[in-house]
Order: sequence, then C-alpha cells, then structure tokens
Amino acid sequence: MLTDTMTSALKDTINRIRRNHALEHAVVTLLLERGVSPPLGGYSTRGGFFIVAAVPTADLAEIVADALAKLNAGESDLAVSPHCGTNLATGALITSLITRLVIGKRKMPLWKRLPLLAAAAIAGGLLGRRVGNVIQRRYTTLARMDALQVVSITPILQGDPPRLHRIATRIPASD
Repeated sequence: MLTDTMTSALKDTINRIRRNHALEHAVVTLLLERGVSPPLGGYSTRGGFFIVAAVPTADLAEIVADALAKLNAGESDLAVSPHCGTNLATGALITSLITRLVIGKRKMPLWKRLPLLAAAAIAGGLLGRRVGNVIQRRYTTLARMDALQVVSITPILQGDPPRLHRIATRIPASD
C-alpha cells in the first residue's frame, strides 16, 4: 500500500517527467522551425531530457531558453507534438484493436478481408494522432513549467556539431 509520502513523491516524479516532455517537444518544434533536419528527436526523464539533433550546443542553449520562455508565456500548444511516440503507440493500439475486430473468428479467407484490414490500418493511423494528442495534453506532457530551470546542456555524442545533448533541469524547492 502506498503511503501519502510515497504517493506525493510518485506524483512529483511523474509531473517532472511530464514537464520535461513538454519542454522537449517545444525544443524539437523550434529546431524544426529553424531548419534543423532529421534525424531529430528527444527522450525525457525526471531530471531533464535528451535531444538528438546535429546542432551546436550554443544554438541549442538559445533554443531551449526560447522554448522555456514560450511555455512560460502560455504557448501550451508547443507541448503537444504530432511526432511524439505517444501518437505512434496510440495509433498502433487502435489499429490492432480494429484489426482484431475485423479478423474476429470468421472463417473467411484472409484475402477477402484485406480491404477491411487496410481500412483498419488507415483508421488507426488517423485516430491515433487525434487520440494521441489528447493523451499527450492530459497525461504525458505538462505545459505548466512552474519554476522549472535549465541547469546545464551537455554534449554527449561528440561531432561537428554534436549529435546528442543532455539537458538537465530542476525545480527549486519551495520555501
């Protein structure tokens, strides 16, 4: 059984990850807007996030600061990304559920069900993005940054420019 302290700590951890996920999305959006081309992506943790992109550290620092300022100014749409893994996972789940319904336990040959299976895949893809965006907005990102601060931006995979950076964040303790 979870104690109140454990529940509070778990909620705090989840919210930190959600805030970092929102900031990660905002950073990727701004990188795309500034012409950084794929491969491009991110991965969020409790203590920050990683950015995969061929971008100089100084440029990334400027973009991270801009993304944080925009989120703090209320631009919450930056927290939701059409490229998020949440959308991909949601689309795959919806597609598999629809496909399972189509296949069912019928004794019909597979080739006769191919048009229905193709329609299921299309429906799953279309619904996945819409439902995935709702899931991001409500559960996997948190656009309200509160007092979140960027502590450091460290290149991990060296190159010219670096291909992987670690962005460390923190939320100062309340007085």
